[in-house]
Amino acid sequence: MNNENKFRQPLIITASAIIILYALSFLKVDYDVPQLNFKLKNVDIFSDIKIDITDQPQGLMKKPSGINYASFAVGDIFNLLGSIVNGNEGEKDEAGEFLIQGKKTPITGNVKQLSYFFDALKSAKSKTVRIAHFGDSAIEGDLISADIRETLQNKFGGNGVGWLGITSQDITFRLTTKHTFSDNWESAALYTSNPKGLPLGISGEACVPKGNAWVQYETTRIRRTLKDFSLVRLYYANAKNSNITYSFDGGAKQTVALKTGPALQELILKPASRAKSIRIEFPMANQAYFYGVSLENEPGVYVDNLPLRGNTGVDLGSLQPGILKDFAKYLDYKLIILEFGLNIASSKTTDYNWYEKEMVKVINNLKAAFPRTSFLMISVHDKSMKKGSGFVTDPAITKLLQVQKNIAKLADVAIWSLFDAMGGENSMPNWVNANPPLAFKDFIHFNDQGAKKVADLLTEALLEQNK
Repeated sequence: MNNENKFRQPLIITASAIIILYALSFLKVDYDVPQLNFKLKNVDIFSDIKIDITDQPQGLMKKPSGINYASFAVGDIFNLLGSIVNGNEGEKDEAGEFLIQGKKTPITGNVKQLSYFFDALKSAKSKTVRIAHFGDSAIEGDLISADIRETLQNKFGGNGVGWLGITSQDITFRLTTKHTFSDNWESAALYTSNPKGLPLGISGEACVPKGNAWVQYETTRIRRTLKDFSLVRLYYANAKNSNITYSFDGGAKQTVALKTGPALQELILKPASRAKSIRIEFPMANQAYFYGVSLENEPGVYVDNLPLRGNTGVDLGSLQPGILKDFAKYLDYKLIILEFGLNIASSKTTDYNWYEKEMVKVINNLKAAFPRTSFLMISVHDKSMKKGSGFVTDPAITKLLQVQKNIAKLADVAIWSLFDAMGGENSMPNWVNANPPLAFKDFIHFNDQGAKKVADLLTEALLEQNK
């Protein structure tokens, strides 16, 4: 009697049938039999689930999870079948080796400086532990930050999205919060312009109402820990003698007076029970400098997503020390993450000495404002350039990586090499060609699945240091 385990045979038969049907769908059949009132034509079995996707950077279009049927070929089915039969998962390269997207990479540099953060985590069940995640377009739309937040909140507690600006560039593709606002705001930011020299806030932004302005925040159910809030913190400065009105979940409007004077103020707004939306109205023109809100619930970990599109990170040095110290009193970050570099690597210069000096100044200025805060740099990630018929690592990336490691050394902070965590040199094509894809076909930007992979690798490395 043959006792061989044949549990894979149904999978092989099913997959073989799919392969045959899919292959037949490529046959151009269009034959009419008028005598029998019968017509033969080819049928595409994936026609109802094909998706026409135009790759766009910065998460402007959310790609579906799972197989990309728009570019799914017969060879891919054979790879998938081989994975099923062999008990493996993943794509293979031309040599038949499985592609690797990401590897365990430790944090280096001054890891002892992370003790401020790890000590704070011990009290996360009773006290708020806040993380600031600064970065360029790689984190726009709450990418990477959202997955770091979810992992840490699941482990240490916390419930809420944290910081949100008054206006924003990423509202069309941010999924963790629905954010809308009126068009009568005067906005200034590090990533645009500041012609009037407004004192910018912790996010590098400041907004002034032109009269009868409003902003609304609404939670989504895409993340379990972000579905509601019971506390709203509004930050402003230089207020005139005036009021604002607000309402939770479309309910009755309430009015509250602003504190006058140039100093930074925190206004706490509380719903009667957990809310899913808040609308705030600002009736007076030039009423104050408004910086943003924080949506929160009980104590735990909060990760503030602070993107600066197109920025190298150097512009953070222009934030006024006094403003930073004022924000430190209210936000008291225990970890500040700095994820920059891609925009300087994409420029024509290959001399990064000035960048090294300026970024050391940026970190030291932040240290002065947040003296009991841990700092973690995330290095530049792999970025490809076309060479012949393939894609290879841009030489500027490897040079900048060494500069960033030296910045961490000079500033005496920790650093995590995202370049190495991706797989090192020439790793970006593996992320682009993964199934499902982890990066866009610009060979520069991660998609939402890739952002999650980055966040998972980072949190793994971070928590490894906490053992």
